[in-house]
Amino acid sequence: MLKELLLTGLGAFFITKEKAEEIIKELIKKGEITKEEGNELINSLIEKAAEQSNKLKDRTQQEIKNILDSMDIVEKSELEALRQEVEELKKMIREKQDKEDK
Repeated sequence: MLKELLLTGLGAFFITKEKAEEIIKELIKKGEITKEEGNELINSLIEKAAEQSNKLKDRTQQEIKNILDSMDIVEKSELEALRQEVEELKKMIREKQDKEDK
């Protein structure tokens, strides 16, 4: 039951590794769980925290993208494509002017 409580919800995400190890060592000391169960629990908590961190990162990136899209801000790749197009047009104009000058 204690294992399920520790792994439930975002509580597992917010607990620090050090604090988790401290709690688990105390549980081992009291005989409530074995050392092997404690190690498995720590690994499980770390894995869940990493998963939650990745999910939060993905959601944050998506929200930022949504905000930027709603503000009609040009992405770096779009700006670079426009720069290349302008350079090509400038080159074409210079070539045309050179032909007319001859």
